Amino acid sequence: MILFQNVTLRPRNRAEPILLEADAVIHPRERVGILAPAGAGKSSIARLICGIERPDQGAIHRSGRVSWPIGLAGPFHPELGVTDNLGLIAGLLGEEADRLIAFCHRFCDHSLALRGRMKDLTPAQRARLAYACSLAVPCDYYIADETVTVGEADLRAKCDAMLDRRLRAAGLVFLSRNPAQLSARCQRFYVLIRGKLMPCRTPQIGQEALRLAAASEPPEKEPAHAG
Repeated sequence: MILFQNVTLRPRNRAEPILLEADAVIHPRERVGILAPAGAGKSSIARLICGIERPDQGAIHRSGRVSWPIGLAGPFHPELGVTDNLGLIAGLLGEEADRLIAFCHRFCDHSLALRGRMKDLTPAQRARLAYACSLAVPCDYYIADETVTVGEADLRAKCDAMLDRRLRAAGLVFLSRNPAQLSARCQRFYVLIRGKLMPCRTPQIGQEALRLAAASEPPEKEPAHAG
């Protein structure tokens, strides 16, 4: 279970909180979608759920293993070798390096130059490798920040198949601004409105709530002009 208790998260670069006194619960093997507009702080919430960030107030309790955000390439160091990077990630995940490297090599169709440096990979290769790392070790919950697949159609199909396999015994928390994506992947939903995490029956209802909330915001004051 993942339990939010009175969670507030305040970013340093803006006045309004990303989350304000949020309460929520995600049960084992449950697929939960969170609809949030662009710029609302989805990535920060994803990192919060994973434990990469900490709340300014309240607590998040986790029972079971939680993945980092699917496809996150942040742990890669560009100057280190591909194999060195994967070895470090294996240590973070508590996995044997040889097993993780073998999984990633298979998922990438043996196309990786394992002896090369990370910065020598193409953006597409790095994205594919990051996705493989995200799913290399079975977790109890997978976290998705807009990304559930990567690449062209054939690779997206492979990503979908691998994620579906993992989700047979795991839950999913999917943060997105796309109602259709959330409907396709999730069974229960929240919408993020002005820092409040509110349950909603469908993402489409959540989108309408966001529209009404935006329409009700007071207009910004125009700067006064000297007469």
